[in-house]
Amino acid sequence: MQELMTLVRRGLVWIIVLGIVGGVAGGVAAAAADPVYTASSIAYVQVKVDPEEGMSGYSYASSVADSATDGYLPVLTSPAVAQEVIEELGLTQTPTEVAAWISATRVTESPAISIQVSAPSKDVAAAVADSVVAHASDDLGALAGDDYPVSLALLSPAQVAAVTQAPSVTRYAAAGVAGGVILGIIVAFMLATARPARSQVAQPTARGGRAATPAPAPDDEAR
Repeated sequence: MQELMTLVRRGLVWIIVLGIVGGVAGGVAAAAADPVYTASSIAYVQVKVDPEEGMSGYSYASSVADSATDGYLPVLTSPAVAQEVIEELGLTQTPTEVAAWISATRVTESPAISIQVSAPSKDVAAAVADSVVAHASDDLGALAGDDYPVSLALLSPAQVAAVTQAPSVTRYAAAGVAGGVILGIIVAFMLATARPARSQVAQPTARGGRAATPAPAPDDEAR
């Protein structure tokens, strides 16, 4: 540990400089990239139940909701629903492009669906995350018929304030600083190991100017 601290002190300039360069490079790279904003909402599968049916009706509703939840997943991400969202929100993208923004996953062991939308702006991402729920519910209901007892309701709307951005300038800059510091430590280590080698090569010159000539062997003197 002491050797590492000595190494850090000797190469402190390199570590600081490369850390700053890495942080700036990471921040510039994130700022230059096109940002993508991700919004999340949660939908809930509802089943109409006749109160007169009692517990058997609720048991049936639970079973239907469980199977219907998986059926909504491909509907939420379909180009058909995306087309309706485009018309409602006045978007300029194609249905295929908007459908690619949307991902839907089932919340474990529940009739709830988590929806995530990655779009070019915060407002669009949040609006699409909410809009797909109503259109998916209407489309599946229209296919199943008027007597279909299942619908999809928005349980937790997307919040613009909670929308996340990628790439994050802060995270990229922090990663750049970390990479620069590591590179600075490597450079400092290489310089520290190179100095003893240079000093050993320079030792004969420092002592006498040139290396001493070895003495002749006894046989050579006799000749």
